[in-house]
Amino acid sequence: MSATFHSKMRACAAALLAVLMLFSAAAGVSAREAMDNFIFVANRTTAEIAVIDIRKDEVVSRISTHGVPLHLLASKERRQLIATNGALQTLSLIDFDSRETLFRLELGFEPSFIELGPDDHLLAVGDDRGTLLIVSLEEQRELHRIEGLPEPGYSMFSAKGDRLFLSHRARGEISVIDVVEGRVSGSISLENISPETGGIAHLTRTPGGRYGFALHREGGGLSVLDLQKETAIDSVVLPGEHWRGFPTVDSQYVLVPNRNDDSLSVISARTRRESARFQGIRDMTGVNTALFGSVAFAFSRADRGVTMIDLLEQRIIRRFDLPSMPETAATTTDGLKVYVALVETDQVAVIDVIRGKVVKTIDDVGGEPWAVLAAGALNYCH
Repeated sequence: MSATFHSKMRACAAALLAVLMLFSAAAGVSAREAMDNFIFVANRTTAEIAVIDIRKDEVVSRISTHGVPLHLLASKERRQLIATNGALQTLSLIDFDSRETLFRLELGFEPSFIELGPDDHLLAVGDDRGTLLIVSLEEQRELHRIEGLPEPGYSMFSAKGDRLFLSHRARGEISVIDVVEGRVSGSISLENISPETGGIAHLTRTPGGRYGFALHREGGGLSVLDLQKETAIDSVVLPGEHWRGFPTVDSQYVLVPNRNDDSLSVISARTRRESARFQGIRDMTGVNTALFGSVAFAFSRADRGVTMIDLLEQRIIRRFDLPSMPETAATTTDGLKVYVALVETDQVAVIDVIRGKVVKTIDDVGGEPWAVLAAGALNYCH
C-alpha cells in the first residue's frame, strides 16, 4: 500500500474525527449517539443477538429474540432492533436499552424480505407469494396489508418514505406502493426484460434517493430508474449473473458483483455507465464501503479473503486473507472500521480501514454468525 494512500486515509480520518468531536461538544453525549458505539450480530443457531462495543471490540451483552432471527434490522432513530422469525412467522420490535420486546406481530406468512423506511417510522415486510405489510414502528401496529401481488422480490422506500418500490421475480415491472393509503398507485415498466429472460433479481437506490437500480435476473442487464418521475431512464449491460447491488454512502456509485466472470462492476450514478470493473473476486458475499464512500471492501467466500479498492482512483489497493469464510459485514458510522462475520470459526473479524488489515477477531458471537449490523449505517443481509 502506497505512502500516498496512507496519507490520504489519515487526513480523511483526522477530518472525520474533528467533525464528530464538534458534534459531541455541541450536543453532548446523547442516547442516539451512544448506539453508534455498538455492532449487532445474529447467528443461525441461537435465539439471541450478540452486542459488540466497538470501543473495546468485544461482546458486552446479548439480546434475546423470539426464535432464531431470519432478518435483523437496527433503528438508530428509535433505538430499537427489528427481528423476524421464519418458522414462527413473527416480527418482533426490541428496545435496545431495556432489552425488552415492545411489540410482536403475527405475520401469517414466512417473510422473504424486510425494509426499514428512511425516517425509521415505517417498515415493509412481505413474502414471495404476494403479501406485503406496512407496519408503523411508532404506533406499534400493522397499518396496511396488501394481498395478491405477483411474486414480490425486493423492496425499497423512496427518500421521503411516502412510497415503496416493489420488484417482481418473474416480470419486468416494479410496483409503486402508496404507503399512506396502502395501495398500488402505479408501476415502472422495464421494456428490456421479457418473460423469457425472467424478472428482477434485486432492487436498490442511492441513499440520496434520486436514482434506483434494477438488476435483471437473466442476461446481465441493469436498468437505471428516475425515482422522482417513476420511470426507467437508462440501461447498462454487465456480465451477470447478479444477486444484488451495493450503493455507496455518497450516492456516487453502485457496486455490482458479477458471478459469471468473478468481477465487480462500478456503476456511476452521474454518468449511468460502468466506470470500472475489477476481476478475480470469486463468490462474493458482500461489498462494504468506508471513509465517505472512498474505499470498498469486496468479500470472497471462495478465497476467504478481501479485495480492498480505492474508488477515487478506481484501482485495487490490495488483497488480504481472512481467518475463515466471510458472510455479511458492517461499516461503523465513522467509516473507520469494518466488521465481518466469519461463519466457519464463529467469530467476527475487525478490519482497520486506515491500516487495511484485520486487527482482531472477536469470539462469543454465537454459532454460524451471518448478520452484522451498525445502527445508522448502510447495512445489508442475504
